Amino acid sequence: MERGSFNFSVQGLCPICQQETVFESHDPWFRDHLNCVKCQGGSVPRERALALVLNEHFPQWRKLSIHESSPSQRGISVLVAKEACHYIATQFLPGEKLGQTIRGVRNENLEEQTFPSESFDIVLSLDVMEHVYNPDRAFQEVYRTLRPGGAYICTFPVRKHQTNAWERRFEKNDDGSLRHLKEPEIHGNPIDAAGSIVTIDYGYDLHLTIPNWAPFDVRIYRFADLYHGIVGEYTEVILASKRDRIRAGRMELTSSTSWFGRLSSIW
Repeated sequence: MERGSFNFSVQGLCPICQQETVFESHDPWFRDHLNCVKCQGGSVPRERALALVLNEHFPQWRKLSIHESSPSQRGISVLVAKEACHYIATQFLPGEKLGQTIRGVRNENLEEQTFPSESFDIVLSLDVMEHVYNPDRAFQEVYRTLRPGGAYICTFPVRKHQTNAWERRFEKNDDGSLRHLKEPEIHGNPIDAAGSIVTIDYGYDLHLTIPNWAPFDVRIYRFADLYHGIVGEYTEVILASKRDRIRAGRMELTSSTSWFGRLSSIW
């Protein structure tokens, strides 16, 4: 199909700009091209999906403390940066000192953060986790920095043909070089024209693995939602919730029961 020969549009309500709008695309790959015509800079389905989950679970998010890793320059990232009272954005700048402000942005590695424990009510990331090398450490660090009752809300591609939770796309040799296990895949990077290599392919059983990395309660949302402009490939939103202290205490009281032990062994 020649570029420009495809045209699609549908009316609906955008979860980001909160306006009746038109979602339109001139490319069949809706994930990157189905834009809201009224959002600042446009918005794409995964951004609207995250916004919908954020609005539904944390309608008071504007008053909460939010950390966003590697924000976009459009859509929900722009809105949260503008309207949240306590918002901090970070990027990972390899080779620079962690925790420092470099060229106007705080440098943080999701796998090794410098934030104190229980610093945030919400952590957000859009298509970041497929670029970390140790997702278990990243989830553990996010869990550590969240306050009880908070949540990590994120998007990244979940491969519908893959059952197992995650697979590496390459391994690191001792000399720092890479041994590719799959054909290299590069995604766009807002701060690096060379892009970011995809490190991990995630699969359907991811929701069973995340609680083994960190004691989150996990939900994965999938969408076929034309009204909110959320259709196309890889629209999943992962909601990883950190229990508040009351619920955590109840879980501790029941964790030694036989049914919990059996459930843990299944996971």
